[in-house]
Amino acid sequence: MIKMQTPLPKRPLTPLLNSSMQIPIHLGLFPRVLLGCCLLASVSFPVLGGTWTPDPSLGNVDQHRHLYDIGRAYGDLNFDPDANLVGTHSKKPPNKKQHSTRESTYYAYALLLTGDPADRARAQAILKRVVTLQDTKPGSPTYGAYNWNAEDPPGDLNSAAFIGLTLVDIIDLDRRRPCLDPDVRSQVEKSGRLAVDAVMRRNVNPGYTNISLLSIALAAAGEKLWKIPGAGAWAQAKLDALMTLADDGEFAEYLSPTYTGVALQGAYMAKKFAFSDAFAAKADAAINHLWKQVALSYHAPTYQLGGPYCRAYGDNMLDYCAVLKYFLYLALDGAYPIPDAQFEHDWDMGGVASIADLPIAARPEFKQPPVPWRQWTAVGSPGSDVGSDNTLVRHLSQYKDGNFTLGTIAYQDEWKQKRNLVAFWRNPGPPPLGMSVGFCIDESNEWEALPGFAGEKLHFYSQQMKGAALVAIVASTDVPGQGHTTLVFDDGAVVPDTSGAAPLVITDGSMTAYLYPVSTGTPSFVNLPDAAHHVTRVTRSWNSSDVVGDLHVMSYLIVFRPTGQPPPSVSGLALNADANGVTASAQVDGSPLSVSFKN
Repeated sequence: MIKMQTPLPKRPLTPLLNSSMQIPIHLGLFPRVLLGCCLLASVSFPVLGGTWTPDPSLGNVDQHRHLYDIGRAYGDLNFDPDANLVGTHSKKPPNKKQHSTRESTYYAYALLLTGDPADRARAQAILKRVVTLQDTKPGSPTYGAYNWNAEDPPGDLNSAAFIGLTLVDIIDLDRRRPCLDPDVRSQVEKSGRLAVDAVMRRNVNPGYTNISLLSIALAAAGEKLWKIPGAGAWAQAKLDALMTLADDGEFAEYLSPTYTGVALQGAYMAKKFAFSDAFAAKADAAINHLWKQVALSYHAPTYQLGGPYCRAYGDNMLDYCAVLKYFLYLALDGAYPIPDAQFEHDWDMGGVASIADLPIAARPEFKQPPVPWRQWTAVGSPGSDVGSDNTLVRHLSQYKDGNFTLGTIAYQDEWKQKRNLVAFWRNPGPPPLGMSVGFCIDESNEWEALPGFAGEKLHFYSQQMKGAALVAIVASTDVPGQGHTTLVFDDGAVVPDTSGAAPLVITDGSMTAYLYPVSTGTPSFVNLPDAAHHVTRVTRSWNSSDVVGDLHVMSYLIVFRPTGQPPPSVSGLALNADANGVTASAQVDGSPLSVSFKN
């Protein structure tokens, strides 16, 4: 069992996930807390005397200190002195006790920032363990990578970028303000250099935006700290390629509440380790480009990043540890609600102290008026660096109208983390915010909707017109077994008529959604409240899909209207095929929508 003592005063707490003891938790803002995945603890931890005073040059010092306290508390609370590592819950069954290499490295950096002797001693004990968790066997396919968890072997090459970058940050801190013993310094430098070599040897595709930027920053550090042969040229070439992909549109990993934060961290770290004026200017351009896209898509009434998302690990950024919101907190000069505790994806809280030490001040992009309607592109195929196609173009649409926003993508596969239709709206809610977030997200690609079927085999097509979207989800091979399409609403959604008549009307506070199947038959949607996950699911079985040639098609029209306004006038719902392919079509208030795709 992880040993804890007395809690630090004024330092926020987050639940320890490796104990069988219990403590009452105030849920507050978190209607979708997945308590089932957490074992909550009655906890305390050693009073380490160190505090961190941010450098005034960072800007908004109080906000930086607050983020540091959150990240530091996560490490303090989950530290296991028997292992000299941070303990976390397992992300996959069985929920065995694990010790995270990345979060432990983040924690070591947070401890070293204070200059306190006890913090320094603990940090060095952690680092001595971390360096042993790297694959140091030349010729191994994971040479230079780390175990994500001490209990597991190395496997994910991304670990070299994440953990290696924090280790070089520790070396940089040690050079500016010596804090490592000679033997620890030597071990960390050796490990960091090996990580630099690993990311250069891997040579990640620039379309893998977040890992590319982390790798660029790590290689830049290799040039700046150690003059590793070729590191500077590699970092410059990779950054040039990445910025060419972005052009005037979006990076390949567009609008991810998780990975946009990681990309920002990589961009800021690239600037920190800039080895030339030209490289620093290009890193600044990457930072500015990321903030431009985030600000254009940010929906202030709901505190959400408007969709669609390349990838997401949750539905509402207030409910889970979306890395981007910690950057937003600083960019908005503290005008973003940051809870002290998280319950979903909470392990990312370990990195918040590192974010706190980045020079992020209030950003001017957020002072511009919202853009009501925009369409733009994302270039490149996001995801794995193996086989990525940087010639593909994704067309994104986004609509904002006061308290409501809807975003869609015209074409995308259905890999499990992608969110191809995302809507948010503001509803009245309890204190302390006095509001809650209503949402509707197409999650037809999640494992609950596609048991045993690869989402990459499905493709999502759509056309959006303001608050309406016509969608077709197409299986070009097999029908996904017992799967279904699913639209997920928050748990405030109500379906007054469950008879199956079209349209299915879903009322959720300030907004009402009208959902129509588009089909050659007469299928209907089914309302499935999911109390365990605090959502309402609206589904249609793939057994009712339309068969057109060798395609299986599930098409729908969804129209959002403010509650109390007249419903939309919808006509012309049709699914037709000819020699040129398949077309789904509809008219909403007299305006046509259509989606076409090939047989």
